[in-house]
Amino acid sequence: TEQIFENIKQEYSRYQRRRQLEVSFNQSEGCSAGEANSHTSAPAAPNSPGKRSAVANPVKRDQPTFTLRQVGVLCERLLKDHEEKIREEYEQILNLKLAEQYESFVKFTHDQIMRRYGARPASYVS
Repeated sequence: TEQIFENIKQEYSRYQRRRQLEVSFNQSEGCSAGEANSHTSAPAAPNSPGKRSAVANPVKRDQPTFTLRQVGVLCERLLKDHEEKIREEYEQILNLKLAEQYESFVKFTHDQIMRRYGARPASYVS
C-alpha cells in the first residue's frame, strides 16, 4: 500500500511539473505572438464575459478531481478486487485439477485391485 501510494505521489508530481512546463511554454509563445498582434488589435475590456470564461476554465480544469489519498484508496480497492478474482479463478482451477487427480487415483486403485484379485469373489478374510 505504501509503495503504491509513493508511486502515485511521484506520478502526480511529474504530472504537475509537466503542466507547469506546458503553461510556461504556452505563455512564452503567447507573449511573442501577443507582442506581434498588440499593435494591430484593440485591447479587450477586462470584465468582458469571454475573458472571464477563458480564465476560469483553466483554473477549474487544473483542480484535481480526486485527492491523492482518494486515488490511493481507489487503487487499493481495485487491487483487492483484482486479487479476489484471481484467487477465485485459482481455486476453481485447483479444485478442478484435484478432482481430476482424485478420479485418476480411484481408477488406478480399482485397476490394481482388479489385477491382484481378478474375478475371484472377495471375502472378508482376503
